[in-house]
Amino acid sequence: MIAPLVFSLMGLALFYLQNLVFFPHVHLRLLALLLFYVGLRPSLSLAMGLALILGLLQDCYASTPLGLHLGGSLLVVAAARFFRVRLLLQRLGPQVLGSLAALALQEAWFQVSTFILGYQGFVLAEVAPVHAIEIVGTAALGPLMHLLVAGAEQFLRRFGWRPVDPSLYQPY
Repeated sequence: MIAPLVFSLMGLALFYLQNLVFFPHVHLRLLALLLFYVGLRPSLSLAMGLALILGLLQDCYASTPLGLHLGGSLLVVAAARFFRVRLLLQRLGPQVLGSLAALALQEAWFQVSTFILGYQGFVLAEVAPVHAIEIVGTAALGPLMHLLVAGAEQFLRRFGWRPVDPSLYQPY
């Protein structure tokens, strides 16, 4: 019960840092990076719950249609679960490449969704270089986010929290 609260508060702090402190000058996707690294952990329910909370928070704050950021958040968690199974994620290089791919998928989701919805302000050719730099800069912060999530996990282990790995259960 304490793990969703701690990770939600961490996400809320990153949300305020990203939107109130960094936004005018620095454009980073810290919430997506947090979701990616929480998605790499064994607890799928924690990652999905955090994706729902943070996706809805971003949708309520932004002037985009409801569900746009929520869908992007769920896509980041799905990408993290895919890379968790298929890559050796104990090493730093594959983690950064996985987060880069997840952020690129999220950007593709945003572009396709806004195009389908008919928004003319998001022309891919105009914003692609800026968003590419934003994605690479965010992925470069992956090792720091890994340390932040691992530190939060160690903090939670002091209170007796143990993430449940669903792959340990044998089917009947």
